[in-house]
Amino acid sequence: MKVLIIAGGTGGHVFPALSIAKKFSNHGHEISWIGKKNSLEEKIASREGFGFSPINGRGFLGKNFLGKIASIFLFGISLIRSFFLIIKMKPDIAISTGGYLSLAPSLSAFLYCPLFIHEQNSIPGLTNKILHRFSSRTFEAFPATFKNNIEKILIVGNPVREEISNLSPCDDNSNTSFRILIIGGSQGSQQINDIMIQALKSKSVKSNWFFTHQVGKLKSEALQKAYEVADANFIIRGFIENMAKAYKESDIIISRSGAMSVSEICAAQKPSILLPLPWSANNHQLSNARFLLQKGAAEVITSDLSNAETLFQLLIDLEKDHNRREAMVIASGKVFPKSTSDKIYNEIDEFLKL
Repeated sequence: MKVLIIAGGTGGHVFPALSIAKKFSNHGHEISWIGKKNSLEEKIASREGFGFSPINGRGFLGKNFLGKIASIFLFGISLIRSFFLIIKMKPDIAISTGGYLSLAPSLSAFLYCPLFIHEQNSIPGLTNKILHRFSSRTFEAFPATFKNNIEKILIVGNPVREEISNLSPCDDNSNTSFRILIIGGSQGSQQINDIMIQALKSKSVKSNWFFTHQVGKLKSEALQKAYEVADANFIIRGFIENMAKAYKESDIIISRSGAMSVSEICAAQKPSILLPLPWSANNHQLSNARFLLQKGAAEVITSDLSNAETLFQLLIDLEKDHNRREAMVIASGKVFPKSTSDKIYNEIDEFLKL
């Protein structure tokens, strides 16, 4: 069977698509991918041996009038190019994980074969809001993300890397250290860095605390100085190669609340303090974070310098209260369904047998 993957833009769309693509590939199906040229998805498709066809596009949200006109023009070009690409590819099914780049090829694919979509966040993006009307099945990570056409919706969670989902939930911390993992995404988060700098001011950090702070490509001199002045045990990394190991060796995680971040944290069964990105589209990060808070899996703090002291006090409280952390561990393991890629594969397989 020929499977067309449509995904691009950010890792939040690309990595779930990759997990799904690999599941179909492992079952002997042929994978083709439509995405952006010279992008993360093109590199991944090349590495995995998938066919790749590039298209252009840009988002509609947050653009000025001229930007919207340009977006519509590029969308028209993408729609025409996608239509001819898909006729040439002759896919049996198409799977889209959203993002503005996916709209044109997904609509074109709908005219040719069954279309399946996956939404990663608790609030759907504009592309998936549109595509949900045309999909044969819609897979969602959070419950009640879509309010209409519920008969074709399945709650499956987000596909998470196996090395993370296979982590043991047991606490491997054999000593009394309190290990804090701070992740700001692949690009890092200057705001989280600034909050930590403020939180460490005039503090003398306990000797059993150990910080691992991922900063991406951002400058870290001020952050390093803040840790040093607070006499903290710390390591600052631009990129963490082995995230599974980093999750496993942490007692608490401070993170943004993007869909894949919270999904990985829950798959690793770790308690977390979430600082939602204030300017995320439709404020979906706040919605994601509140869902984990309601489940008892996380604490949520508004991402603002004024809350730096609140963050530090919360770390003190969580270190002292092992039972509270253990309850968060148990809760985090129950937030999302497991084996997401298997569920998607099996559901599509059953649909095609109808």
